[in-house]
Amino acid sequence: MTMSLQHVIARSKARGLINGSATPDLGQAMAVHRLLVLEGDALLAAALLNFARSLPPSAEPVG
Repeated sequence: MTMSLQHVIARSKARGLINGSATPDLGQAMAVHRLLVLEGDALLAAALLNFARSLPPSAEPVG
């Protein structure tokens, strides 16, 4: 099975977010999730979605 470079990078980012070696960011997590789904990597996409759901809500900008 061959993987695109984007898929390899998305897998790496997802693992980094899930295991805590990357700063959790909901926007990045959802962008990576979307790419994993497009690439057909359903298991890692589901794990990343569960992780994203566990993140605290981001603060609303004041003003």
